[in-house]
Amino acid sequence: MEEELDILDSTGAATGESAPKSEVHRLGLYHRCFHCWISGTGSGGPYLLVQRRARGKENWPGMLDATAAGHLQSGEETLDGLREVEEELGLRVEPRHLIRLGTREIDQEIPAGRDREFQEVFLLLETVDPSAFRLQREEVLSVARLDLDAVERLHGGEAVTAEEWSAAGERREAEVGLGDFVPNDDRYLLRVARAVRAARAGGAAAESFREPPTPGPPGTR
Repeated sequence: MEEELDILDSTGAATGESAPKSEVHRLGLYHRCFHCWISGTGSGGPYLLVQRRARGKENWPGMLDATAAGHLQSGEETLDGLREVEEELGLRVEPRHLIRLGTREIDQEIPAGRDREFQEVFLLLETVDPSAFRLQREEVLSVARLDLDAVERLHGGEAVTAEEWSAAGERREAEVGLGDFVPNDDRYLLRVARAVRAARAGGAAAESFREPPTPGPPGTR
């Protein structure tokens, strides 16, 4: 059964209406999503976990994205989005462990129309073994680990090496560049990485992701 999404206006306020996800995308209607980024620490220092989207996904198949993400369905509250973490990764997270980073607004073309989202962005500081994740194969192909320093180099135009674990728990090293990530033009990955550094240094990690949407063709960064 197709997801039903609440429709928002351009300010992010609920309109009181809802529609199936396909219709929301076809008409370019604003709606809400939940993003959770997970950061741990290892021998090389702090890192971010990112997911590689399943090959069968309609939008951005096989590309790297937030650790866990999904649409908030009609009637759901923001933290109901934690079900995405459990469904996609098999990890149950207590809401009190989350750090809120803010609301990010996007407006971009997709094959089915236009994607206009208000993304509620959260951070979880927890060292977990990616090989122990139970990945939802229909949604997630693999999970990769990126050192925070590597994120800085990515945004400097370099390719970096990431450790990647498949749904079967197999590990490999993969060379990735910024072009392997879901397109964005607001340095999303870099801003999250810097919020992680602030949180780990004991500072305020909250960062507003609320920016005016910048329409652009797929592939804009």
